[in-house]
Amino acid sequence: MKPPELEHVMTVTLTMVPGSLRRIEGVPGGGDRWSINVAGGVFEGPGMRGKVLPGGIENPHLRPDGSLMINARWLLEEEDGTVIYVRNRGIRRAYDPARMTAWMTRSEPVTADDFYFRVVPTFETASPRFHWLTENIFVGRLEDPPHAEENQGPTMSYFLVH
Repeated sequence: MKPPELEHVMTVTLTMVPGSLRRIEGVPGGGDRWSINVAGGVFEGPGMRGKVLPGGIENPHLRPDGSLMINARWLLEEEDGTVIYVRNRGIRRAYDPARMTAWMTRSEPVTADDFYFRVVPTFETASPRFHWLTENIFVGRLEDPPHAEENQGPTMSYFLVH
């Protein structure tokens, strides 16, 4: 059996709303829910380019085992005016939890190789040009994590699964 092949579709970089990070402690099942608002951003890929519209949100669930269950939604606006709804579900876990804690608490540098961070995005759009986004399976991988720069959000690369 031949394994699936991946084709790069786009890379999305988010900026976050300053001061919007909120923590909801003790959610049912354990852990904490987080919420942070998306201020905007940019995206680019073969045959597409545009901006991330303000108003998106990320609501990850930090489980007691330290894994972060990703749940995020935002809108992309292509240069031609097409609006594309994106929903990400996935997981982030550190290969070395101590390094991840150092990054989060002291802004020490880590790379995407320090943790597993994958999402399965789904897309919605009415555009015939981008309808292919609505009828295929995609995976996403976090690029190098945000630096200590204020309001910088994640950068994700998305791949079509063939």
